[in-house]
Amino acid sequence: MAKKSYTLHLAKPDVEDFAQLLSEAAASKIGTPLLHIVLREDFAEGACLYVFDSRELPPKWLRELRGEFQIPGNIQTSSACAILAFRQSERIFAATFAHGWMYLAEENFEGDFGLRAAINALDDSKLKRLERANLGDAMRGVSLSPFQRDLRSFGLDDALDLVRKVSGKTRDDTLADSLAGARSLKVTGEYDLNDLPEIAAEALGLFTATRYQETAFQILDVVTPIADNRLITILDNLAAETIRQGQADFELGLPANHDDDGVAYCFSGPRLRGRFPDLLMRHYISALGMRIADVDAQTLRDHKIIAEFEDDARPDQKWSIRKALVGSMVYDGGRYAANEGEWYRIDEIFKTAIEETYDNLVMGWDNPPVPLRKEYDEDGNGRYQSEASYNAERATALGYVLLDTRSVNIPGVQRSDFEPCDILDITGKRFIHVKKSSRRSSVLSHFFKQGSNAAQNFKRYPAAWDQLVALTAEISGADASYALTVALADVDRAWTVEFWIADTPRANGAFNIPFFSKISLRDETSRLTAMGYGVRIRFIGLEAVAI
Repeated sequence: MAKKSYTLHLAKPDVEDFAQLLSEAAASKIGTPLLHIVLREDFAEGACLYVFDSRELPPKWLRELRGEFQIPGNIQTSSACAILAFRQSERIFAATFAHGWMYLAEENFEGDFGLRAAINALDDSKLKRLERANLGDAMRGVSLSPFQRDLRSFGLDDALDLVRKVSGKTRDDTLADSLAGARSLKVTGEYDLNDLPEIAAEALGLFTATRYQETAFQILDVVTPIADNRLITILDNLAAETIRQGQADFELGLPANHDDDGVAYCFSGPRLRGRFPDLLMRHYISALGMRIADVDAQTLRDHKIIAEFEDDARPDQKWSIRKALVGSMVYDGGRYAANEGEWYRIDEIFKTAIEETYDNLVMGWDNPPVPLRKEYDEDGNGRYQSEASYNAERATALGYVLLDTRSVNIPGVQRSDFEPCDILDITGKRFIHVKKSSRRSSVLSHFFKQGSNAAQNFKRYPAAWDQLVALTAEISGADASYALTVALADVDRAWTVEFWIADTPRANGAFNIPFFSKISLRDETSRLTAMGYGVRIRFIGLEAVAI
């Protein structure tokens, strides 16, 4: 028998009628010649086939081609598809054909059915494809292999790597030869349509199984992206409720694709007023005034943040309050975190461990540093000074070496230039890295990784120290260069990688960073401490100036 592939979707437990599976667009076709409905009681535990027809029309691209070429004949095309809905094991399934999935009501289906079933059925040493998103890098990638590979050979060894789709060969005790799972489950094997009920029953068992926890797939439970539209709606409503109640569960942050050098921020929405120097939840609440009682999930989508810039040639940037939410809350016994418009379920034990690591890395100041100040142009427009300006002032005031934008290289290695740090404290043996704003996970994760990689290069390539000594002499003179040589000879004191973050305290008066950045910080700290470095994180205030 030739191999065939079928795609299965699993309806939620409370879906009792086949009609609930159809989207509004599909339901609007009921009773028209464009939808054929066939009922069968003897397929599985009852089935309903929806076949969507379409009129034959010339394809859109044909008109353009006929404008330049003489094309004979009456060329027509149609685009038909189907949904086979059936009951099995007290649940409803939908098998889609062609683009039939486009007519499904997504909110009535399990959002991770395919992924969960697949990780319980696949052999984690025989994977073919892995689609993932990395929260730290704000990237999404697909890894393909012509051979069967182990899960970790795809580079999936970090809690920030979120598996979106996986495919490969199944275990020997599974009906299908291979599976691909995401929202839906694609099964491939030597069977026909009459085998679908049995395949669906097995897939349901795989969906609820915990076998994956004994394999490398167990990492998926640490941070799980939420694909269930119903749950997303519930979480959005709960987030709105916490804002209405004035709780400090959420802050506002900048999405990865927005600049953080706005002169001022304001909010777009009915009767929202005020311009603010920082992007803070309390400023949004202030702009709402008495209308905070009306905030709901739709409000968070409709209200926008506007970043205004000093340069009139630059257009304002705008994004929704919902996309800017950063924080977490507990719902139905689980911890859920919002980050750049997405929801994730976080393992509570994992979260506690990450928070403890972070708390141990945060250090106060014996002498608090000068905050970033506001600079004003001749028209009275103000903005916080740049990182470069602040770094230069601090290096001069403290007698440190300014290395911002300066690079050393690894002798004998092409294109190996790297920036050691922003500020070098020779006496204290500190590589100091400075970042303005702590509200973007992807930016901070890159910040931590960049500082970590630079320090690791000095351990891996001792000759890079000679380059740093020479650069120090060039920038700060022979005395500083000699002091660095003496510090390098002092093997009893370790070097420290120190991250300074300039920001405004949260509503509770404490500084903080997004949870997913804390995961990146934990990972980089592990690498640095293994090489003998100390790691610290400190916060610098921003000068509070009203606009």
